[in-house]
Amino acid sequence: MKGSLSQLENVLNSTLVNSNVNFNGVSIDSRTIKKGNLFVAIKGENFDGHQFINDAVKKGSAAIVTEKQFENIPQLVVKDTVIALGKIANFYLDTLKPLTIGITGTNGKTTVTKLIGSMLNKFKSTLTNFGNFNNHIGLPLSILKMNDKHQICILEMGASRKGDIEYLTSIACPRIVALLNVSPAHLESFQDIDNILLTKEEIFSDQGYEKIVILNKDDINFSRWNNLIKKHQVKTISKTQTADYYVKNIENNVLAIQKPDGKSFELTLKQHHQHQIDNILFSVACASEAGASHENIIDGYYNFNGVNGRFYLNEGINGSTVIDDSYNANPSSMKLSLQSLISMTGVAWFVMGDMGELGIQSQEFHSDLALYAKKIGVKKLFYVGQYKELVSKGFGENSFCFKNKSELVKFIQNIITNDVNILIKASRFMEFETIVGALKLRKD
Repeated sequence: MKGSLSQLENVLNSTLVNSNVNFNGVSIDSRTIKKGNLFVAIKGENFDGHQFINDAVKKGSAAIVTEKQFENIPQLVVKDTVIALGKIANFYLDTLKPLTIGITGTNGKTTVTKLIGSMLNKFKSTLTNFGNFNNHIGLPLSILKMNDKHQICILEMGASRKGDIEYLTSIACPRIVALLNVSPAHLESFQDIDNILLTKEEIFSDQGYEKIVILNKDDINFSRWNNLIKKHQVKTISKTQTADYYVKNIENNVLAIQKPDGKSFELTLKQHHQHQIDNILFSVACASEAGASHENIIDGYYNFNGVNGRFYLNEGINGSTVIDDSYNANPSSMKLSLQSLISMTGVAWFVMGDMGELGIQSQEFHSDLALYAKKIGVKKLFYVGQYKELVSKGFGENSFCFKNKSELVKFIQNIITNDVNILIKASRFMEFETIVGALKLRKD
């Protein structure tokens, strides 16, 4: 983003102090700031960007956005720098005027966002979230990565409390939105599933224009959501019944998808995508509604290699397959990943860690997951975390619990074979990517 302080003064309801200057790019990190950038001094729970303003200026920052006035620095003084960052991103989007697509839900957001991006890149220049930037700070930064060549912007929207999705939607102003699903996650902040439901539904908020809303007719909440949407156009997907985009047939791993224009096309599913059909349908619907042809969609699907940390397949030691699903976890996503694991040819092993932020139901969820893994056919379970007795009892024979990740890795390294598919999954705080790194084949 290029601009001047005077352009943003009214947008931010701010006070311009010292001289009006031009800037090139926006940054919140003094460590990586580039000469000519506008530095926004973000205040977070564990940091305060105001402490690094002098560092940013020394490295060449052209100006700052700040909550308190500094001498001899071109600046915009605002009440809240986090809100200011969102307003800058919204202003920039309004300047570029891309087609914006918003994706939310408990599970599958990143996969769907990136898969839509792969499909639409075959159609027009498309940007998706930068890394995993999907919150009140990350989403604006993702938008600010755009340039004037981008014609489509696909934004994943995450939430940990009520109001989060409404705020992100107010920044992004999406014309096409999809609510993928709702299941228990972040219960310590949301308190109950009803609050999660209400928060995700904020993506339907009326912003003064008609949106295209993609919904799953097979979802238990479909009727509720369909009744909520008064001013928008609903497009539906389904695996089991007639919809705007639905599974016409699936045979020998070939998925035939019917579109609303009466035409259908086929995708040969990748090995682990038998339980990703909802995500594929959502992606197809969003890409189609954005203007992509089925040829664009087919090419985009086959060129999509997945997302690191989200059921990403790696060559493992001793000829095994190491499945990196270490980015995050909740009860629903754990079970979906286990279903995908079982659908693969080979012997299913599961490296399980703790799921965070589940509140008073945490013990129940962990015990239930171990039982479920055994029931659907996982052969061995390896566990590190605080629920060893529950997990061991739930899975029974061939469950192995360890004090730490190092012990777990050493044990697995000595027994893993070339017919094993090993799923590695836990909540982010467990940092199970270190286990992935130790078990996958190094190619240096």
